[in-house]
Amino acid sequence: MDQDTANALFEKGAVLLFLDAPVNMDFGIDYYSWTTGPRFKGLKLIPPGLHFFYYSALSKYGEGAVRTGFFKYFSSGEHSTQVLVKRWDSSSEDVSDQELTPDDVFRFKANIREFEPFLGVYPLTAEGNDPVSPYQKWLRLTTHVTPELIRRILPISGKVSAMTSISRFSEVKDDRPPFQSRGSASARGDSADVEAPQVAPVQEPSDSREALRLQFTAFDLKRSYPPGATGSDLTKYSLDKSYLLRQVLTEKYAGSYKELLGELQLSFLIFLLGEVYDGYEQWKALVHLICQSQDAVTEHGDTLFSSFIEIFHAQLEAHPTDFFHDVLSSDNFIRSNLAMFVKTIREDRTVSRSLLSRLEALLDFVEVRFKWDLRHEVQLLGEEDDEGEYAPVVVET
Repeated sequence: MDQDTANALFEKGAVLLFLDAPVNMDFGIDYYSWTTGPRFKGLKLIPPGLHFFYYSALSKYGEGAVRTGFFKYFSSGEHSTQVLVKRWDSSSEDVSDQELTPDDVFRFKANIREFEPFLGVYPLTAEGNDPVSPYQKWLRLTTHVTPELIRRILPISGKVSAMTSISRFSEVKDDRPPFQSRGSASARGDSADVEAPQVAPVQEPSDSREALRLQFTAFDLKRSYPPGATGSDLTKYSLDKSYLLRQVLTEKYAGSYKELLGELQLSFLIFLLGEVYDGYEQWKALVHLICQSQDAVTEHGDTLFSSFIEIFHAQLEAHPTDFFHDVLSSDNFIRSNLAMFVKTIREDRTVSRSLLSRLEALLDFVEVRFKWDLRHEVQLLGEEDDEGEYAPVVVET
């Protein structure tokens, strides 16, 4: 890259100054992470839009810390470089919550060129044999995530952490397997050296505890039938979540399917990159809600369901093959839900060719990546009742 091009990109891109960062800290943005060296002071050439920064450092006892992260939106069309300044607090082993004064912000921005030799570069280009850059992967994973959605769901602090974040799932007995992130690409070296479970609260919430809460949209997959439903309707809507999907869209998302898909993407990122397991639980509930809404395909086929296939494809594509083996080995909900979703789409004669084309591309992908022959499984799938965690309870009246 010549100097003129580098200068132009520097002016258009944003800069994160991450001051006093400890050496050997795991530091990442979006779909890429580094291990910091002694000269690391942040990142440059950050494209406009939404980004997720995350970090974890060794404690003073040499132990690995839990990952913490925060989202930041950089607007486009700015006339000068946007600068975000964060400072590491060694006493709390976290980013300082103390706000910089306007004078400090002005001073850092005025002298930003002095920091340039110590700034890592945002990974805009593909590396190795991967034809897709980390930035392109990030864009595919955030197509419906908006700053407004971030503000609605994230806690007041703006941070997410497996150590402190809570949600509507936090009071459920935790028998989940340990999780180790495998989601982001990484580059070791000196950067810049160069159905939802029923929630039964077990304690009165405190203000400090609630300030850490992720405000995921609440709905109950086990009560997916209309009020007063009896007999065949009770059975039908316990199996088909279409009534619940319509209620959730209307009452929780003001009729916007894009808001629902945005939360699907955000909860996935909170789990994958933020390493907060509650994000996985919300993602799982939303996947189940969409995949099990048979009647809704006629109404939302070319909008919600078509976009869902594209998003779900990107999410499955974003991981090494062993991700699903390690994290979901005791929970085969993706494969079973996807098989039922495929069956529903194929049986609905109103779906468009474009939707079917996206579905076939997804089936080709999972067959190659995960060795799932869902076309054959769908042929064998009978009209049996749901099994497992979200099995409906049909009441005779």
